[in-house]
Amino acid sequence: MKKILVIQTRPGIGDMCVFLPCIHEIGKLYNQYELHVLTKKRTCSKDFLNDDKYINKIIYLPNHKNLKLNFSILNFLRKERYDQCFIMHYGFRYPLLCYLSGVKKIFYYSIFKKRESIIKRSRLSVSKWLNKKDCKFKPRIFLNKNYEKKDQITIGIGGSGENKKWSIDNYIKLLKLILEKNNISKIVLAGGKNEVNDAERIINHVNLKNINFINLSNKTIAESIPYLGESKFFIGNDTGFMHLSACFKVTSYGIFGNTPSDYSSYNENLVPIMPENLSKVDYNFNMMNSITPDYVYDFLKQNKDVI
Repeated sequence: MKKILVIQTRPGIGDMCVFLPCIHEIGKLYNQYELHVLTKKRTCSKDFLNDDKYINKIIYLPNHKNLKLNFSILNFLRKERYDQCFIMHYGFRYPLLCYLSGVKKIFYYSIFKKRESIIKRSRLSVSKWLNKKDCKFKPRIFLNKNYEKKDQITIGIGGSGENKKWSIDNYIKLLKLILEKNNISKIVLAGGKNEVNDAERIINHVNLKNINFINLSNKTIAESIPYLGESKFFIGNDTGFMHLSACFKVTSYGIFGNTPSDYSSYNENLVPIMPENLSKVDYNFNMMNSITPDYVYDFLKQNKDVI
């Protein structure tokens, strides 16, 4: 069977979720091919894409630099003998390596990087590469099990940088507002190893006897999936957990005060909460804590299906 390769080098879980609709469109058109994805280990793609309907294999880039990385990629490409390659990236490294390895058709953005929406660029490029005007670009993570919604919510306290995080004091205040008037029996705290102490602080300050807390800080992404999929909704920072929840068809409210709110536009289940009177947020706005717990709670109340 012929093989095609998609190269997606942005490092985050959320990045992979953003590009997933485009990868699926390629897989739909080339359904007679075996589709592989080359990406970075930090995307954790193997933890949540093992059941994907279109992706047959995920390969992580080797942890090398410069010439050693180039030779590793070139040897890999020559071994796999791909028929076509789709590069969701600017620059000359990957097109050149694909050419040297004998890939017949190579699709890529351009040599020179532009400042633009990564969502718009990926969709425009894929539509052009596939010569297809009716691409659906539906964000979805395929799972071999359906998770029913339970009486629980997910609080996303993690983040790749402190400037992307809402304060823990704000989350404590928000949770108290939610629990005061809503019947919630379980709260999932979604963070990484850096948020272990933050999660414990929330648990100690919101210590109602009838609330069961699930701390994901020491769990893998694969182990966390059931808890995300079973939640009524997600509320938290702009993180991989937010994107995963939205791709599991969970209404996911992201607090955007210092990262591009446009990153939510690819998924109808993603709802950005931005500082009051702002319709758009970008890098270096530094306005995370200008968003108050009362404002977030009032925002959530507008959706009666949530609280």
